[in-house]
Amino acid sequence: MFLNLFLLILVFFLGSAAYAASKGAPWVPTWKRDLKRLVDLLDLKPGENAVELGCGNARVCRALIKAQPQAQVTGVELSFLQYGIGWLQNKLSGNPVKMIFQNVFKHDLSGYDAVYVFLMPDTYEKLHPKFEKELKPGSRVVSYVWPIPGWEPTKVNELKEAPALYLYQR
Repeated sequence: MFLNLFLLILVFFLGSAAYAASKGAPWVPTWKRDLKRLVDLLDLKPGENAVELGCGNARVCRALIKAQPQAQVTGVELSFLQYGIGWLQNKLSGNPVKMIFQNVFKHDLSGYDAVYVFLMPDTYEKLHPKFEKELKPGSRVVSYVWPIPGWEPTKVNELKEAPALYLYQR
């Protein structure tokens, strides 16, 4: 009985992670060594709202709020396993990061000043029209590893043997 329950729970969590991966967001975390570069490039100001699309365990969200405690930071995640881990880590650390269990394509971006994405390249192409439609003028978007097709980056942060970070200004 216990084994059956365990297997059912395992299938649920793994199925949720597989579903998120099929939607363009497999869990591949942003490298810890790149967090400072990312935080510096996004440059959150007090009172600004930031969102990480496909936040996984919300590591980036926590780095953003640590660097700018007067900002509001939200993580959007579709994998129940990663969402649960991030939510728990935020609660245990007393972090005020807001987590939302939702598909990034259904999340309204109109209230954000800054967006961070590290998804699959074809997902960036699908997000491009959403960014164009919903992001307000002056919004900043930082993408990790891959550029956003059709957009010209304002700045590219590249280091030898480290993934590129692309900054876009709407």
